[in-house]
Amino acid sequence: MSVDLTGAADLHCHFGPDPHRERSVDAFEAGSEAAGAGHRAVVLKSHDSPTASLAWAVQRSVGDEISVFGGICCDREIGGVNPAAVEVALGLGARIVWLPTLSSRQDFDNGIAAQLGIPGPGIVVTDADDRLLPETHEVLALVKQHDAILATGHVSAAEHYAIVRDFARTGKVLVTHATEDLAGPNLTAEQCHELADLGAWIELCAMTCIGGLATRTVAEMVHTIRAVGPEHVTLGTDFGQKINPHPAAGLQTYADGLYSEGLNEAEIRRMACDNPCELLGVE
Repeated sequence: MSVDLTGAADLHCHFGPDPHRERSVDAFEAGSEAAGAGHRAVVLKSHDSPTASLAWAVQRSVGDEISVFGGICCDREIGGVNPAAVEVALGLGARIVWLPTLSSRQDFDNGIAAQLGIPGPGIVVTDADDRLLPETHEVLALVKQHDAILATGHVSAAEHYAIVRDFARTGKVLVTHATEDLAGPNLTAEQCHELADLGAWIELCAMTCIGGLATRTVAEMVHTIRAVGPEHVTLGTDFGQKINPHPAAGLQTYADGLYSEGLNEAEIRRMACDNPCELLGVE
C-alpha cells in the first residue's frame, strides 16, 4: 500500500549547491517536486546560509499550491548563536531556527566537524553548569516573538534537556533528527520519550533509516514512535544528499516503510501532515 501523503510538510529538506556535500536537488527542484507530490509545505535547510530569501524566490516559482519556508542555522557562518542574524532571518519569514549543527561542540567532539573541515572547539548554548547562555536566551525570545520553531540542531544531550526544560512549555521546540547516528548526540528512544514528556516535538527523519547513509532500520524508528507517541512526532526527510532519494520521493518511501512495519495510515498522516503543519501554522 502507498500511504496518502497529500498535505504533508517536510521540515528538513536539504538542497544544493552546498559546500560540504554533493546534493541531489536544488531548492527550486525540491519545491517543485514537493508540490507535485501534493505536499502542503516544505522547509529549506542549509547549514551555511539563511534560506528565507531563497524560499521567497522558490515560492514565486512554484505558486500557491505549496508553502515554501526558510530557516537559519546558528553555525559559525552566521556568527554562531547570533541574535542579530536570527532577528533578520525571522523578519524575512524564516520559520525554523536551528541551534548549532555542524559547528556544534557535540559534532566537534564526535569528529563530524573535522571530517568536513570545520574548526573547533565548537559552539555551545549552555555554560559549564548547563545554564542557557545569555545569547541563547535572546534567540529563544526572538523565536517566541515570531511564533517560529526552535530546533535543537546537533547540540549535546545535556543541551537538549536544558533547552527543552526552558522553552518547550511556552514555545515550539523540535528535536532535530532524533536517534540519528551521524550527527548530534544519538538520542535513544527513552530520551526522546523524556523530551516529549517535557513538551518537545520529536523529529524522526528518513535519512536515519533509508538510503545510503542509513544507520538504523525502519523497525527501530517504529519502536521510537511507539515510545514517544505519534502525537508528539514529526516525520521529515533530511534528504538532499546525492547518494539518497530526492526529498519528496523519499518521504513517500519512508511513509510506506513505516506502514509495512505496522503503523497505520492515520498515525503516519498525523506525523507527516498534521503535526508539522501545526508547528508551521499552516492549514
